This record gives sequence, C-alpha cells and structure tokens, in this order.
Amino acid sequence: MPAAILPRPEAVKRLLVWHRGALGDLLLAGPALTAISRHYPKARLVGVGDVARWGLLSGTLPLEAVWSGDEGLWAWLFQEGAALPEALRQRLASFDLALVFTPSFPAVLLARLQEAGMGAVQWLPSFPPGGQETVAAFQARHLQGLGIPGAAAPFCLRLPRNSAAEETPELPGPGPWVAVAPGSGHAAKNWPLNHYYAFTRTLTWEQGLKMAWLAGPAEAPLLPYLRGLAMAYGHVLLADLPLTRVAAVISRCRLFVGGDSGLTHLAGALGVPVLALFGPTDPRVWAPPGERVRVLTGPCRQAPCARGREIPCDLPQCLCDLTPEQVWEAAIALISP
Repeated sequence: MPAAILPRPEAVKRLLVWHRGALGDLLLAGPALTAISRHYPKARLVGVGDVARWGLLSGTLPLEAVWSGDEGLWAWLFQEGAALPEALRQRLASFDLALVFTPSFPAVLLARLQEAGMGAVQWLPSFPPGGQETVAAFQARHLQGLGIPGAAAPFCLRLPRNSAAEETPELPGPGPWVAVAPGSGHAAKNWPLNHYYAFTRTLTWEQGLKMAWLAGPAEAPLLPYLRGLAMAYGHVLLADLPLTRVAAVISRCRLFVGGDSGLTHLAGALGVPVLALFGPTDPRVWAPPGERVRVLTGPCRQAPCARGREIPCDLPQCLCDLTPEQVWEAAIALISP
C-alpha cells in the first residue's frame, strides 16, 4: 500500500485515531497525539481503543468520542475480500483522516479503512522495534517525515473535570501520601513484594508518610497479602478502582513508586514525582519521561535483557538486587524540599 498524502491541516474536521495498546503505550504516544492535535487545530478526534484508557485523555485532547476497540464491527476491517457492511461504511465515511498506531505495519487494516471511505489513512508505529531510542523521539521522527512537526517532550495529562484530585474520598485525611503500585503486565518486571514491604514500613515509621497501595486485576493473587500489610501498618489498599479515580488518587500523592507499568506512566504524565524501578526492560526506551522521574535499576550486567516484549528470565535477579535502602534513599531525595 503506498504512503498516504496527508490532507492540509485546515481540511481535516474529523480525525480517527486507532490505538488499542496498553495504558503505558497510549501515554507514551501522548506527545505524538498532542502534535497531531496541534497540526490539525480544527479537527475533532475520535479514539478507537480501550474506552477507560482513552477517557483519561479527554481533558487534554479535543476528543469528540471514544469507540471501544473490542466492537465486533471492527472485525470486518481484518477480513480481505469480504464486502464491508453498510453500517461500517456509514460510520467511517465522514472522517477526513485516520491515523493507525500498531506495532507492525497493518496492510489489511489500512486497505480496508480506505475501502470504507476514509479520506486518507496513515500508519504510525507504536514503539521502536529495537535500539535505545525513546518512544516519543521515535514517533516524533515519523511525524516529521509526514510533515507534522512535533517535539519529543513529556506528555502533560490534565484530568477531566469530574476527576479532580481535590475530591479523593479514597484517601482519608490530609496525608502526605505515597502511592505504591507493586504490579505490572509481567511478573518479571515487578520489584519483590518483601522489598516493597521493607521500603513502605520505613517510610511510614521514619517519615510519617501514609501509603496507598494500588492494585488492579493482575494483582488479584496478591490481595490477601496486601490486605494484611495494609491493616498491620494503617495503609490504604485501593483495588480495582476506575482509571479516572486512580489518576485522581495519584495526583494527590507526594510520591509514586512502581515498576515498568501503565500506572507508572500515568503518574509521570500527571507530573507527580516518580520512582520507576526497572529491571529486564530498557528504561532508555520504556521509562516515563520528565524531570520529576527518577529511574532506579539493579546491579545486573545482563539487564536490560528483554527482547522486544519478551523477557527471557523467570527470576528478575536485577530487581531482587535493587535494595529497599537504595529505593528509600532515592525517595527521601525526591520528597525533600
């Protein structure tokens, strides 16, 4: 499929952005999405992907709507040769441009979008296939090649009005609060729970800080342990909150501590001081950007060892060797005036 010639900025009134990636991937694309929005100032954006993740961007981007990426109607866009249903054509025909973020070139999807009546269609890679280039810089370079200026600057997320950080009943009392997110999409990216235990206990006893543990569906096996820990030390455990509520909670915290996860990227985009604990994945590519982000890694010569999205080691020795004392010292440096 030949490269699309993008329409002039003033000619785009409706713009479809296809991004069905994880929360961290979507937030890492924030600088690219901001550059696209600025280049097409008259365009209203419709996002296709996870509704809750895209909903976080409604206070930052001119979103007209968000459509679930799991709708059955989209399946026709991946079937070559079959006639597209009229309902799909009618839904897409009013768009002047579609920008598709996927890891690899989706030839069938792009061709079918054009067949559905899109004015123009263009692919943008979700992340670099290798090397040490940041996602933001990689995508900014691709946008420059399309005539869309954009700097690889950190993404600043503004919460929707109904998610104000001042309204956080989940956090009783004034704090100061520290948000701790021990999980991620892969167990090998997680700092050991016993290290989190020692670290949070020290911050509670010696600094008088209050802990808010954040857990999602992936952390369900850890909930009995986390409940016991929270009860023993007066911590708060917040499990399976809607993303807008998680964002509001994080915004109210003095510090966020977590691994290579979507919530770590969320904290970085919200401007909260972040301690990002990295092991097998490369922080030069995957760490959230920002002056208030501090990345810590363990002393392992093999790290980072991940090959793309695949992590070869079952036991993340690099993270095991990152001590609670090291993280505690970095935390004190971040929260000290």
